[in-house]
Amino acid sequence: ASSLISASSGILQSIEATGDLAPTRTGGGGGGGGGGPSQTDNPKKFDAVPDIWPITQTILGDYTPLVMSRAFHMLLRTMYEQLLTWEPIRQMLTPGGGSLVDSSVLTPLRIAIISAHIGTAFSAGLTFFDTGYCNAENTNDPIICPPKLSVNPWVCDVVIVTLVLQVLTIIYVISQWWKKPGGFSADPTSVAGIAAFMGHPEIEQEFVQIPTEITYAALKKRLKGKKFRLGQFATERGIVKYGFMPVGDEEKDPNKKEGIKDKIGSWWTNLQTKFAWLHNWKNNRFLFDILFGMLLIALLGLTIGAVSRYNKTQVVFLATASANGTGWRIFTALLGVTVSYYWGQIFQDAQTFAPYIDLARGSSNPDATILLRRHSIPLTAFFPLLWHCHYTPAMVALIGLIAELLIVALSGLPHRTGQSRGEFLFWGITCLAILTIMIIQLIILAIWRRKLPHLPRAPESIAAVMTYVAGTSMTRDFNGLEQLKRKERDRAIRDLEKNYAYWWRREEDGRVRWVIDVVPGDKNNRAFMDGASEFS
Repeated sequence: ASSLISASSGILQSIEATGDLAPTRTGGGGGGGGGGPSQTDNPKKFDAVPDIWPITQTILGDYTPLVMSRAFHMLLRTMYEQLLTWEPIRQMLTPGGGSLVDSSVLTPLRIAIISAHIGTAFSAGLTFFDTGYCNAENTNDPIICPPKLSVNPWVCDVVIVTLVLQVLTIIYVISQWWKKPGGFSADPTSVAGIAAFMGHPEIEQEFVQIPTEITYAALKKRLKGKKFRLGQFATERGIVKYGFMPVGDEEKDPNKKEGIKDKIGSWWTNLQTKFAWLHNWKNNRFLFDILFGMLLIALLGLTIGAVSRYNKTQVVFLATASANGTGWRIFTALLGVTVSYYWGQIFQDAQTFAPYIDLARGSSNPDATILLRRHSIPLTAFFPLLWHCHYTPAMVALIGLIAELLIVALSGLPHRTGQSRGEFLFWGITCLAILTIMIIQLIILAIWRRKLPHLPRAPESIAAVMTYVAGTSMTRDFNGLEQLKRKERDRAIRDLEKNYAYWWRREEDGRVRWVIDVVPGDKNNRAFMDGASEFS
């Protein structure tokens, strides 16, 4: 952090030494509007806008706040995603246990994440390229002044408010981070990490008896009010292990009353169960992907229109765009943030579903399936996904990184005073390239999702994965691995030299279940999914 501050100070000192940095003001030059001109001593006046402005103004000045805010957001996102992932485990380490399906405790954190996105969009208007500071207020004959970098105070206030919210959230994150479980492999980011903590007779019985085609909304309603914790117990075979166990009525806090978050969570669960179209997660994903694709096509059309009229960009962004350049930059940055946010959801989905495509094909090695971990950000996920031959999710991760550049590129499109032709064309062509790649990848992703097996519940939560691994040979094989560190656990699973698959099987009572389990010796790849069309 100190090196970043020193570098920024050096840049500002360099700009000040050349006389490029103007005092804070609100008027002219595509800024926020209003306010009187700042005082200067006989400024040199330009008759026309040159094609190329100083690089310190165009790049370091006009785009540095947005670039730095997105870099800061990526750091925050890593911490926030870790907390979101580990919060259910942390709650189960408390004496009263925690819920597997109640996510209301994560609502404040999600609000902080959204506010961080909004704050980064507003940072696009934090500084502006000022060429009107030397004009008298309400002049009828404005001239173009020597370029200076100015700050929009009202935008600065908005950014400060979002930063204060992030500071408060970071303090909460730090306070919870030290409570993150360590020394054992309760890893909610992989199938094996969850399966290793199964084995309690009551837990196994409850999740084995869950109806085959139950949706996640119905599962939440079924598990509502039930608490679970991590502790030691004896399995059916008498083996003492550490894992998920139910919280008895005597262990629950009798004085604890239902809070407002519990009421909101119950209301949302009941609402989901009333609307059938919300139950099928595949249909929901497809619907939102269609809407997202329409947004990308609209942005592509806007960019094509702007670039094709590069001599008259005010035609695309309205004649008043120059006078309201800050508002337009913030608006286009918000559109870019929306694209980046939804692509982040696609990225998480691609990581979650990647193991199931290999598992559904039949006999699969554990490294690319049950041991594959979800990562918080695309930067850390790209190479592991590529290494395990999950090429489509790897490309989604790579484009997730490129999506950050799209936010900067979109903020450089709106017409404003001081905008050079080269700058506009560079960002316009960049937008065209990124949006085209995204649309193509979205189509590839839709085709890739068609390869997914029938999954009644999206395996994106601990409870959903437990319904697929309960009562399997795999969980019995993992007895004794639950208190090993992750690398030791993964090595022990590889040493078992077993393959795994996802298929349906008929239980002794005649019920059919979808399971992730060790490949039986008498099963071939085709036999796994034989008859699966009855359920898809």
